[in-house]
Amino acid sequence: MLIDKNYQTLPTQNMNNLYSVKELQRPNYIQRLFSFKPKINALIEINNLLATKPLEEIAVEDIESIAAKYKLNLHRKFSDKLKEIFQTYLTNCLSDDLLSDTELNELNKLKHLLVLTDNEVSEIQLKLTSELYRKSFDQAISGGTFEKSTEEFIDKLQKNIRLSDDIAAKIGSESSKHFMDNELQKIIADQKISPDEWNELNQIAKNLNVTLSIDDATQQQLEKFKLYWLIENGTLPTKDIAITLPRNENCYFSMDADWFETRTITKRINYGGPALRIKIMKGVYYRAGSLGVQRITSEELTQIDSGIIYITNKRIIFVGTLRSVNIQLSKILSVSPYSDGVGIEKDSGKSPIIRVSSNADIMAMILGRVINDIQ
Repeated sequence: MLIDKNYQTLPTQNMNNLYSVKELQRPNYIQRLFSFKPKINALIEINNLLATKPLEEIAVEDIESIAAKYKLNLHRKFSDKLKEIFQTYLTNCLSDDLLSDTELNELNKLKHLLVLTDNEVSEIQLKLTSELYRKSFDQAISGGTFEKSTEEFIDKLQKNIRLSDDIAAKIGSESSKHFMDNELQKIIADQKISPDEWNELNQIAKNLNVTLSIDDATQQQLEKFKLYWLIENGTLPTKDIAITLPRNENCYFSMDADWFETRTITKRINYGGPALRIKIMKGVYYRAGSLGVQRITSEELTQIDSGIIYITNKRIIFVGTLRSVNIQLSKILSVSPYSDGVGIEKDSGKSPIIRVSSNADIMAMILGRVINDIQ
């Protein structure tokens, strides 16, 4: 608890620099007609009292006389405003990162003057001291380390501002986790994670005594980002596959796949031109003239086969149920990535589109890498 009800009267700091004198509001026509005083003036008079007299010279009776003058319950009418006045004073006390015994007694007296409850004062104290501790803790770990001297400073701050161990531990844990989340977001901003970046992140977690808590979905995404970096910058991992490859040929990707090619499809046949229709017998007619046949066609993507696709350092191999196809990497002019596959533009012959059930991004990146390596 911040405030002890049995407060002492101690020398106080000058509050003139905390609260400024304000003019009282003039009553409006209705208020003058019925001799009503603007209720807000009660709050203004309390503010002006704090602005013009030392706290030690203000008595509870001074506040009670103001309340009686305006015929109101101060706490019921101006609870939030009174708490703001108290918060201003507490903020000033915390400006040196210390709550002294003298300041605690001053705050205790101010609590009674402002007719605030213990719970209200505790909430204000917890809010301000937690914010101060969190800000200091964030600064302390901003370099990714938590050295002994820094830890000692944080421990001293906690004691000086009268923050409980449980609250301090909770803030420290939240702050460290937030810092690690930010560091993780930095290294995945380009959707690639290098080994050095990953090792540095784990070292920071060790320095801050934080355990990286990553769910399965996030872990899978991180592993993919590591692979992205490896595909672009490192040595491609090879795969053991069921088919036999020549010496010095390595497989880097394999997946169940569907093979598509464009085919010319005839939609319909239109007939046109002049014609003469002559009846020969019932139900039989003679038609003279040109048929004027016109074929209506379109190019449509057609699935040709299903099987397994392999990407090596020399070619694309497709082993299907109907046939097997080889495309030398040197014959590929361009690659068009899709969300579920890639399109292959060859220098001659049919240019296929290969659809896979997953990892289309990996397939496109590996294909781009191996094509680039042979150039």
